Amino acid sequence: AGSGKTRVITTKIAYLIDKQGLDPSSILAVAFTNKAADEMRDRVRSLTPTGGEGMIKTFHAFGAWLLRRYGGEIGIQRGFTICDDQDSFSLLKRIAKEELGEALARHHLKELAAWIARAKDHCLLPEDAVLESRGAIPGLDAFKMFGLYQRRLEQSGCLDFGDLLVRTVRLLESRSEVRRRIRQRFRAILVDEYQDANYAQFRLLQQLHDGQNYLCVVGDEDQSIYSFRGAELDNILSFSDKFAGTRIVRLEENYRSTQTILEVATRVVENNQSRLGKNLFTSRSVGSPVQLAYLEDPEAEALFCAEKLKGGGNLAGSAILYRMNFQSRVFESLF
Repeated sequence: AGSGKTRVITTKIAYLIDKQGLDPSSILAVAFTNKAADEMRDRVRSLTPTGGEGMIKTFHAFGAWLLRRYGGEIGIQRGFTICDDQDSFSLLKRIAKEELGEALARHHLKELAAWIARAKDHCLLPEDAVLESRGAIPGLDAFKMFGLYQRRLEQSGCLDFGDLLVRTVRLLESRSEVRRRIRQRFRAILVDEYQDANYAQFRLLQQLHDGQNYLCVVGDEDQSIYSFRGAELDNILSFSDKFAGTRIVRLEENYRSTQTILEVATRVVENNQSRLGKNLFTSRSVGSPVQLAYLEDPEAEALFCAEKLKGGGNLAGSAILYRMNFQSRVFESLF
């Protein structure tokens, strides 16, 4: 964090337009959240006047865009409705109650929803035989429930977030003419935070890249913390094996942190076994030492932080980070 990864993407887009003469509409840049995509778009516009004409979207928004244009090729109506996570969960809850009864449905619902989401992260749908190798949920016919859920989605003309990726991949894999058009349209494809990509997103990149167009992904394998959401660390570790001719450029200068912070971070993360590796450095000052405090309970922790802040005298320039929202209560009460 702080080594200029997103700046690489935005500067490359501006360079491709201004120096290489690339048509902005032939550039696809992908971020993982709407907020990140909006920020990237604003930054590109500030670098070149026509930068905003490129397609800068999330993976899911790009999938929706593609399916509204070509989804009819695989039986998807142009006016499909996108179910958000809450809508999808509510639909699954209704089906589970009908099939299992209220008690069983309540017991298995979250696990079943996660199981279906992970299946789609791996580009799997109910008709795929390989789905059975992903393991079952004890006491529940997850395969049957997945089938019922998917059928109900299709009958109502809906796609969930997972479908936006799975159906896009299957469209491009099965319709060579659509694949050819899209590859010709996008001559440069850039992806930010690639360490967060799941298997379906990797498969999508494979279909978008023809070996002639330009593909650039930026990410940090040491920041891969979303495996519970389907992120596949191997996507970034094996990228150069999957895409021939890859050149790896390490961004080792950090512009945000002090040398002390970098050294502590490096000592922690160097114990990870699966890494591409990097040697971080900064031109900033050494900075204050990092302090690690062992405290008895949340109240002692909040008191410790309060005393540190009182001693420092810079309340407006201080922040407290906590991992779970419930942890904030004791801080709020004491402060």
